[in-house]
Amino acid sequence: MLKKVNILISEDERLNFILLKKLLERIIKSPLNIQHALNGRQAIELCSQQTDLILMDIEMPIMNGFDASKVLKEKYPNIPIIIQTAHCSKDHRLKAKQLGCNAFLAKPIIRKDFETLVSEFIPVAC
Repeated sequence: MLKKVNILISEDERLNFILLKKLLERIIKSPLNIQHALNGRQAIELCSQQTDLILMDIEMPIMNGFDASKVLKEKYPNIPIIIQTAHCSKDHRLKAKQLGCNAFLAKPIIRKDFETLVSEFIPVAC
C-alpha cells in the first residue's frame, strides 16, 4: 500500500491553489492529503510533523510567505518548502535561500518544471 503524502499549499489566490492541487494529483501516484492555507499564519497552524511538503506563496495577506517560512523552518527544519511567486527577482531567490527554503518556483508555473521540482522531494509518477 502506498503511503499517504501530506502537502500544504499556502496560496491566497483560489485559481492558483486549484492549479497546484490538480498538478499534484496528476503527478503523484500515492494517495494525497492536501491542505490549503490562505495566508502564512494559517500555514503555521495547519503544518505538522506529518507534512511532507509545503508550497508557499510569498505575497499573502495577514502573514507573508517569507515570514511564515522562517517560522516553519525553525519549527520543522526537515520539511521541504518550495517558495512560489509571480514576482521573481534575485532578491526574492536570495531571501528564500537565506530562510532555508529548499527551492524556488516562478509563476506562471510550467508543468514539467513543477514536476521535476516536486520529484526532488516526493516520489512522483515516471
